[in-house]
Amino acid sequence: MTVPKNHEPLHLVWDWNGTVLNDFEIILRSTNDSFTDHGLPAITAEQYRTLIKMPIRAFYADILGHEPGDEEWEGLDATFHKYYVAYEREARLSDGLPDLFREWSGRGHSQSLLSMYHDDKLVPVVQHHGIAHYFELVQGTLPPRPSRKGLHLQDHLTRLRVDPARVVLIGDSPDDAAAAASVGARVILYSGGFAAAQSLRAVGVPIADSLTAAVALIDEVMAAEG
Repeated sequence: MTVPKNHEPLHLVWDWNGTVLNDFEIILRSTNDSFTDHGLPAITAEQYRTLIKMPIRAFYADILGHEPGDEEWEGLDATFHKYYVAYEREARLSDGLPDLFREWSGRGHSQSLLSMYHDDKLVPVVQHHGIAHYFELVQGTLPPRPSRKGLHLQDHLTRLRVDPARVVLIGDSPDDAAAAASVGARVILYSGGFAAAQSLRAVGVPIADSLTAAVALIDEVMAAEG
């Protein structure tokens, strides 16, 4: 299928964790294994979904009941990543993928993948799932790591040389909505990821309960806001 002449091609930015990769259970398991190593009580899935926020250090502060010092934070973060790397290839792509990638490209549009996950860990696992070729750019974070996803998204779009007005981000958290708004892009939030439904509803942007539904909303979102 080709793009109609009166429509410019769009660019779709996919979030990774909780959106493209269905890894919530692995994230929760890694978090709790890390907490056990540090003598902390486990948290439930409901607690995680309700409290999750960015930057992730602020999320830990809410769980711990205090702002972690640098040494405590670095220890927790390192232990989490040790477990996550051990488990992550057990995760599967979310329902509808990779067909949605193929169909989107077939319509004459472009797409990329953006994550706050470390770039040297992100790229190999994307390749492991056999989907890297669908994206114009797969970008994780490099030192010094950005504290906000908005800054990371801005750099991502600059590298791609795409107009934010033609960009839609599909993610699973209020932070994704804030990032899109900060650069002038649109956003659709997926409710099957990490954040609790009430957190997503409070943002006031379009929400979809599947990635198929999210992609189907794109034309409507562009028409309404464009």
